[in-house]
Amino acid sequence: MKRFILTTAVIAALALTNVYGADLKINGENVDTNVEIIDGKAMIPARDLLESLNYSVQWDNETKTVDAKREESEITLENNGDLSEAKPIYGLGELFPSENFTGDVYLNNIANEGGVSIANVTFDEGCINNWHVHDHVQILMGTMGKGYCQQEGNDVETINVGDVVVIPAGVKHWHGAAKDSQFTHISISGPVVEGMEAFGTNWLEPVSQEEYNNLD
Repeated sequence: MKRFILTTAVIAALALTNVYGADLKINGENVDTNVEIIDGKAMIPARDLLESLNYSVQWDNETKTVDAKREESEITLENNGDLSEAKPIYGLGELFPSENFTGDVYLNNIANEGGVSIANVTFDEGCINNWHVHDHVQILMGTMGKGYCQQEGNDVETINVGDVVVIPAGVKHWHGAAKDSQFTHISISGPVVEGMEAFGTNWLEPVSQEEYNNLD
């Protein structure tokens, strides 16, 4: 199997006046992806770029590598980064050790006022929490990477940057990162529902790993 550095020509139409995003075209066709201009550089998700070039992309969680294959060609991307080096918009915060998460998660408490708590939560790739129930409304706002959330009785929702999920008080649910992506969301908790404990959380059983592994 031949391995090589990708040299195929890509034409990107970048609106440089917009510091938050731009459009990407390959061979004249629009690619559905997020392109961000950071310090004058166009940052493009590798998966979206490779898949638009007809590569089959797979993440190996054990070796922390991405394998992209097309016919007799193969590209391997090694992930040498560490979650502690992630740079979410509100800061990474501190490692939050808990038996209710399947991997490393960092917590940065942003504000707590008037019965409402706001926190920045960053999950390592493949890290999710157990099913649980809050005694308050929770709102999740995706700010980095790709994640999931599922409320009992509903399908799993994908959370990308800019997506918002509202979880009513007393509803059983779980959330966390996709298998191949670190993930950060802002968690807004409250106000507390009358008759319920302030910011109480009842942790329950783990999510089925088989079902999680079958998610896209």
